[in-house]
Amino acid sequence: MNRQQARAHWRIVGLVAFLSVFLSFVLSELVMVENLQLKGINTLFNLRGPINPPDTSIVIVALDDQSLASLPAKLPYPRSYYETIVNHLSSAGARLIVFDIEFTEPAVDRPEEDVALAAAVQRSGRVVLAGKMVLETGSRLANNQHILEPVPPLMKSGAALGLVNVVEDADGFIRNYILYQQASRSTYYTLAVQGARLLAGISSDALPGTGNEPFTIGSQTFPRARTNTFMINFRGPARTFRTYSLVSVLDDSSFTLDEEEDTDIFSQYLEWGTFRDKIVLVGASAEELQDNKLTPFFDWGGVKQKMPGVELHANALSTILRGDFIRSTPEWAALALALLLTLAAGLQARWLQGLRGLAAVLAVALLFGVAVSLAFSQFRLLIPFATPLIALALATFGHVSYQVVVEQREKKLIRQTFQQYVAPSVVDKMLSLGELPSFGGERKELSVLFSDIRNFTRFSEAHEPEVVAARLSEYLSEMVEIIFRQGGTLDKFVGDAIMAIYGAPYYFEDHAERACRTALEMQQRLKELQKGWPDEPFARFNIGVGINTGKMIVGNLGSRQLFDYTVIGDEVNLASRLEGANKEYETGIIISESTCRQISAKALVRELDLVRLVGRSQAIRIYELRSMDALPQLEQDYLIDLYSEGLAAYRERRWSDALITFRRVLRYFPHDGPSRMYTVRCLNYLERPVPVDWDGVYDMKSK
Repeated sequence: MNRQQARAHWRIVGLVAFLSVFLSFVLSELVMVENLQLKGINTLFNLRGPINPPDTSIVIVALDDQSLASLPAKLPYPRSYYETIVNHLSSAGARLIVFDIEFTEPAVDRPEEDVALAAAVQRSGRVVLAGKMVLETGSRLANNQHILEPVPPLMKSGAALGLVNVVEDADGFIRNYILYQQASRSTYYTLAVQGARLLAGISSDALPGTGNEPFTIGSQTFPRARTNTFMINFRGPARTFRTYSLVSVLDDSSFTLDEEEDTDIFSQYLEWGTFRDKIVLVGASAEELQDNKLTPFFDWGGVKQKMPGVELHANALSTILRGDFIRSTPEWAALALALLLTLAAGLQARWLQGLRGLAAVLAVALLFGVAVSLAFSQFRLLIPFATPLIALALATFGHVSYQVVVEQREKKLIRQTFQQYVAPSVVDKMLSLGELPSFGGERKELSVLFSDIRNFTRFSEAHEPEVVAARLSEYLSEMVEIIFRQGGTLDKFVGDAIMAIYGAPYYFEDHAERACRTALEMQQRLKELQKGWPDEPFARFNIGVGINTGKMIVGNLGSRQLFDYTVIGDEVNLASRLEGANKEYETGIIISESTCRQISAKALVRELDLVRLVGRSQAIRIYELRSMDALPQLEQDYLIDLYSEGLAAYRERRWSDALITFRRVLRYFPHDGPSRMYTVRCLNYLERPVPVDWDGVYDMKSK
């Protein structure tokens, strides 16, 4: 990539990065993307797992299925039950009692029970009662907010009031906890906040207001997720906190249950110190009471389980007391991360392509995911990941789209260039595999074919140009079709001559075999064409074909102004000489020794001669290609087997034996050029003996 191309690439990277980041922030407003971020938070909690060691300072007394089945009274339970709960937990040494049960309706027909419960709460001096903010639609569709408070006796008991309202995210899960709410120009705090205040020993007047100043309780400063919420650092799935059935706290010697269930278990709790110095939250967990919530650990361990609302408050209170808040990065961090990831996509687009580029992008996304997970689990830092990952995906799509456009444009140019020389199937395979031709040339072992029409000049002189052009076009079109069918590349036409390459630009191992099959098909197709031509000299013309295999230079060997994909080298010149040698041997197809070695297992050939070509000092063996299939028995017996015996006698200077053998061949095949040639040579050598150092090499006199 030169400097100009590099500048153009980085301009594209910058444009793609800008558009990707912009679109990612636009898409982040969609509910689908918001849900992606929320589900990702669930994944982070599940990857981190429950916090160890667990928080044993907080326990839960649950109105569970066992309580519903065992308690003699039915819902709503008499206030005396809760009076007993307060008395028992206070006597057991509980540091704080937090009710997630609303006492907003007077006790039915027993107002004295409300008074008794209020007295128990007042004696304890460390109780938080539940209230709730409700929204009602009044006249003219006006929304009115007000607080449902505990009954008056309880409000006068001096207990703290904590709201039990929770806030759900767009997907119905609870991840954040409300700090406070406002109604009638007053500020009300939630259960966990009030519990933390009492444990810190500060008055409600010391709690912060609703301004933008930091929200603090004692030494703890709350990082706000929204204006009046913070993210709960969940300790684990449901039942992470030690939970006791409400009926077990009621069950002492004075509380009567069925005989099988009346174990007076609370007496043992007192002996064991079960609730000593504990923060006790009292609330419902039975499914039928419909106070179970969706939390990030809902699908923990593959078991879907909602969390009781009381345990939700326990998680929030534990987060406050331990101070291990989850903090979110600033809003600009998402922008910075999105830009960073899009630039990473730009880098991989420059250095890597295809599957490697996609693998690099996936690796970047995976590393980013690992970094987000580690930041969350080790440092309680929530990094925005949905928007940056969307930006990365958009940037990758942008770069891939750009590369596809560029590659399609380049492929179109290459296709337009090569489809004139190479079969469409070869062009498609070459482009699909990315094996594009080298500009400037490279050395490869290939096969090259030359063919030429015999006596075409005489025909041209005897006919009108239009007739010559039409007949030549028909012939060349058929020959080129054969070349393409065998995967060859048309190098050029030189008048009536054809030059074809096999094994380039798309390389295949059997290039020599394909070249030989092409030559045989060309000979066969010419005979078929001649049947449809008028009975004139042109109809009786023959072609000669020469094939050689060897190392040659292939590539764009043209000028800057003109593209010319071709081959050059001594091996190419040899193929051309072999084509011309057909005139001397009166044959149709001559192949070199190197070509013969590659096809010997599949072809029927006969050795023609050991020759030294003009301009070459080293002698080579040349062969006539007869067929790629079995020959008729007569041809096999005489043109192959008997001819080979004659050639062996010739090499051994047994001229008379060779002469007799070649004449036997000519008796059945009187037009066999090689046998006629060797007959003449044997007669000459009988008259004029060869030198003592004769090596059997024939020196070609012409090119």
